[in-house]
Amino acid sequence: MESKVENGDYIVAIDLGTNTVVTVVGTKGEDGKIKILDREVSAVQGMGMIRGEIKNIELVSRSIKATVEAIEQRQNIRITEAYAGVSGQHVRSVKHPYHVFASRGGEIRQEDVQRLHDSMRNVPAPEGEKILQIIPQSYVVDDEEETDSPVGTFGTKLASTFNIVLGDSTAISRVEMALKRVGIAPLGLYLNAVASAEAVLSEDEKEEGVAVVDIGGGTTDVVVFQKKIVRHVGIVPMGGNVINKDIRSYGILEKHVESLKTRYGGAMRDKAQPDKYITTPGLSAKAPKEISCQNLAAIIEARMLDIIDFVMEEIKKSGYGDKLGAGVVLTGGGAQLRDLDALFKNYTGIDVRIAGPEVPFTEESLELAGTPDMSTAAGILAKAVAEGKTSKVQRARPVSSAAGAGADSSGAGTYSGGRPAGGPAKINDLYRRGAAAGAVRSESERDGAADDYADTPEEPVRRRKPGFFSKLKEKVSNMFDEVIDDNEI
Repeated sequence: MESKVENGDYIVAIDLGTNTVVTVVGTKGEDGKIKILDREVSAVQGMGMIRGEIKNIELVSRSIKATVEAIEQRQNIRITEAYAGVSGQHVRSVKHPYHVFASRGGEIRQEDVQRLHDSMRNVPAPEGEKILQIIPQSYVVDDEEETDSPVGTFGTKLASTFNIVLGDSTAISRVEMALKRVGIAPLGLYLNAVASAEAVLSEDEKEEGVAVVDIGGGTTDVVVFQKKIVRHVGIVPMGGNVINKDIRSYGILEKHVESLKTRYGGAMRDKAQPDKYITTPGLSAKAPKEISCQNLAAIIEARMLDIIDFVMEEIKKSGYGDKLGAGVVLTGGGAQLRDLDALFKNYTGIDVRIAGPEVPFTEESLELAGTPDMSTAAGILAKAVAEGKTSKVQRARPVSSAAGAGADSSGAGTYSGGRPAGGPAKINDLYRRGAAAGAVRSESERDGAADDYADTPEEPVRRRKPGFFSKLKEKVSNMFDEVIDDNEI
């Protein structure tokens, strides 16, 4: 994938998720649309990330390095700066009222609005936290009606309530450290919840009122818009990984769980075929594991209903639950489960749609990175573009083939070679602290009729031609693999 973008015109965005690291590189076109030039995904191994927070910086840094080096090799560039996202249950938002008096003439002027905002920026964060974002909700002049445009109104007192998004200082610094460890200077950190919303929402949806629910592996981010203003940010300490744990309890091997869930799972038990079973290899040749599609759907439904309950609680906290004219938009990797939109609508009565990156991007960008699991990375990119920022990217000599050997779109490849040293950089407003916590509820079963699920073929993997012993080993292994058909994994 060859690019003609010159030095300094790139924007690099990195999404540090619980299960994967996603890096995208893009630029702003002449028509104002954002063009995503390349993207790479790498799995986070072990316990590198837990509920959106970095717990093992070495493991996370390896994943960052894998995505960056794969893009560097394909694009013949060297990345030394990037924007990143922050999430985790340490993120929280609080409301804070403040006011100033008109400077002269009994008329509210732009300088008064500026003084109000400057005063809020000087408010210290609680110990151990950093202010990630300060969002004015509306303005009130002389304690009368609210207004979005106070300049030019008559009065002596200008007040507003600000939505202050806070994050744990240690968790935020770890994100910066992980980037710097691989030679990337962090130019700014954006709140994942808000970034995802920027990628998937139209201006009309923001105006009418909408809740964006980004379902990740470890957390579910909730952001509520109304009249184009962020009204609430909440982090639910549950994501798709809680489903995996329940599936694992059936004796399914860890390496098969995610594929089982995404290929055969659905979010509604009533739509699962009752007489269809999935067989997976066990620890030994004589101990395969079997689970019915209906039981699989029951596990997913029960856990998704738990997540939906927490999401609805966050929407209730916002105070705008009855003002969501555009309903709910589901995004993130966890939103790709079959029938999830129907489950959410049936359970809550709210209109729901599932979305990936849409509005600010070119059509070819959506072909490359238009799925819900790309929303956060694409949103970070969109936020940086909207603020007129770029990343320092240098044209480099072609990277040797050995340096990028084994790279694939899933990030499963391994990479070698050094990273360039990153220079110092200033960090933008940071974010978060999630006060959210809650126990995972017990599974609830629901009976119903059935519907067939289509099998999704897996992509072929290129291999070297095997020798005699490799063929013998493969033949033994295939005693199981070859009997796997449309009802096996």
